[in-house]
Amino acid sequence: MADGQPPEEEERFLGPPVFIKKIKPLEAPHGGAWKVAYADFVTAMMAFFLLLWLLMVATDEQKHGLSEYFEPQKASSEQIGTGGVLAGLALSAEGALRSAGSPPTVTVALPTFGGEAEEETEGESGKASEAARAAAEKETEQFAKAESTLRAAIENAQELQTMRDSLLIDQTPEGLRIQIIDQEGVAMFKSGSADLQDQARALLALVTGVVNTLPNRIAISGHTDSVKFGSSTYTNWELSGDRANASRRALVESGLSADRIEKVVGKADQDHLFADEPESHRNRRIAIVLLRENLPADAASNDAGSTE
Repeated sequence: MADGQPPEEEERFLGPPVFIKKIKPLEAPHGGAWKVAYADFVTAMMAFFLLLWLLMVATDEQKHGLSEYFEPQKASSEQIGTGGVLAGLALSAEGALRSAGSPPTVTVALPTFGGEAEEETEGESGKASEAARAAAEKETEQFAKAESTLRAAIENAQELQTMRDSLLIDQTPEGLRIQIIDQEGVAMFKSGSADLQDQARALLALVTGVVNTLPNRIAISGHTDSVKFGSSTYTNWELSGDRANASRRALVESGLSADRIEKVVGKADQDHLFADEPESHRNRRIAIVLLRENLPADAASNDAGSTE
């Protein structure tokens, strides 16, 4: 304040207060580069945890196979690579560096397209066929031995000499067939019935002894001639079935396991042994078949051809 000047005058002289506002320039907005970096980070973490999960569920063989794929132990001195189009084997050049800390590795053959795979399949199929052929041949030899044993047994059985010619034995595609047929004056059953004669029962006991030396399952069938019955309710069908069942019971009573019998059928006069003599007594018979467990080679090939 000047000396001698009133305060009002001094205040009027200075005027109203002045305010100075400083404006800072706006900075440029932040870019999106951080978002890309964050997305890369999240992707890398996802891949990392996926890798950990794969390592946890993978077996040791798969791990070793994967290691061998990237760092194979087998080397080729001539070339680097698979050695052929789609050959499926990964090779390394001679002198390829392996880290000291690498896990033990094995050579793993990768899937191939044809060639070795087909040869392996054909080889396995050939081995299976060879094994089946050998089993069939062995079974045929066992049947032949059983036939010889049965023929020798009936030759040595004095009480069965009258029925020696009643026994017919042969091998069929179905198995070893043992047939007991009626002769003139020598029958297995009483006329028109399923009652076994004593000699027929003894012969069935002899057959049981030989059959028990083999494990094969058994089929029994009864056959008659074409002579008609006077009754319309009891025919050759009933008679053949009853005789087959009577033979089954005699075999079981002689020591054959009932579990081995697969089927018992009566065929009446539909499958004659002598087709040109339908009323011949020789068509009356019981057939006991030891069923094959292994088909012979010719029968197997016929079956395969029929399915095509």
